[in-house]
Amino acid sequence: MPTIQKISIAFFVSLLFFATHLTAGLLLQERKYSIKKTTLLWVSAGIFLFPELCFCFVFLLKPWRMPVALTLSYMYFYGIFIYASADGFWKKCYLWITYGCVFCISLSVSFYVCHLLAPNASNTFVYFIRGALYGIICFAIFFAYYKYGRPLIRDVSGSRTNNWLSLNIVSIIYFVSFVILLSKISADNGINSNTLLLFSLFVCSFAVANILIISNIYQMRKEARDKLVRQNVEYLMTYVENARKNEQEIRRIRHDQRHHTERIAAMAREGNTEGILAYLGHDKETPESFPAWCPNVTVNGILSSYADKAKKAGVEYIARADTPAQSGIADVDFVAILANLLENALNACVALKSPGPIQVNVRNVGNKTVIAVGNPCGTELKLENGLPVARDIGIDSIISSSVRYQGDINYKIQEGICTACVILNP
Repeated sequence: MPTIQKISIAFFVSLLFFATHLTAGLLLQERKYSIKKTTLLWVSAGIFLFPELCFCFVFLLKPWRMPVALTLSYMYFYGIFIYASADGFWKKCYLWITYGCVFCISLSVSFYVCHLLAPNASNTFVYFIRGALYGIICFAIFFAYYKYGRPLIRDVSGSRTNNWLSLNIVSIIYFVSFVILLSKISADNGINSNTLLLFSLFVCSFAVANILIISNIYQMRKEARDKLVRQNVEYLMTYVENARKNEQEIRRIRHDQRHHTERIAAMAREGNTEGILAYLGHDKETPESFPAWCPNVTVNGILSSYADKAKKAGVEYIARADTPAQSGIADVDFVAILANLLENALNACVALKSPGPIQVNVRNVGNKTVIAVGNPCGTELKLENGLPVARDIGIDSIISSSVRYQGDINYKIQEGICTACVILNP
């Protein structure tokens, strides 16, 4: 093969692999770092990987060319994806390994279709037609995932370790099988009918397995949303109970006010001015102001519930909110974000035996909703790139819900106060 053709094929195939891996990484990840740092990570990956792929296709012998290039590109992007994505480890592994299955299937199909359509074509044409077919199949699957799969996947937290680990095992089994089949298909040039039959059976079983996996993910999402709904009901019940108690107290004070008026009137008739002044100077029992921070019932319910919890724990609690009654943020997402932030703040104060304060601000700034929660924290809390190093299910839930609103999450510690700020774009 002439050098110029060899270089053009190497450039085309390398660019195609790089483009599909990069697209998969961006579609599957839940951004952990700033847009600037995330962009820098993926651009750096391309600067390093693209020349390496070209080198493989230009200088390696034919039997090693494809296996080395595929392994190098796939594993390198695997590492970048795991590092750059904010989700749970086993969920990230499941997503990338499942993409690996799609990668192998697309490449194998391109081998078979190219053999059927152009069995006697030149090597140069074969490389280009295979690449084109592989790209078309991959990007069609990417589009379908972006439209239908990604919203579902992002609704389920990566903290459900056991569930994702089980799904991961299934994907690993299929991935290993497809890698072996791809190696065989590549060696046979897509001709062996027995391999085609085995490949078809594996693809069909993979499709069935994924239907079952999707139903499992739907169930995980349903359980997560049911939990948030139960939390929302709990907060609203607290809010309603506080409102009921406040109304009863106001009725009692109004009832007693008649007796106070009669007493003052009697002293006035007697001309007892000093008595009136002394009576009015006594501390009177007044109803505790009922917290109604904003017109939004859900936000009020959450703030009211944690105001009550903070009071029982002896923690000072300061809240401000201006959320309208009809917000662009769904109730379940307010629960997932605001309630988890407050829960973490209260737990930190209780663990430190700190009197607080917990300071909460829920503000609408232009078209954005800004949620900020600050609380005292211990020296053991460590942050990395604006997120706690040790993350629990609550923070994963915050991240999962924020992603739906192209949210930006940032934690900072200053003078012993941890402030978590979430900016949402409803």
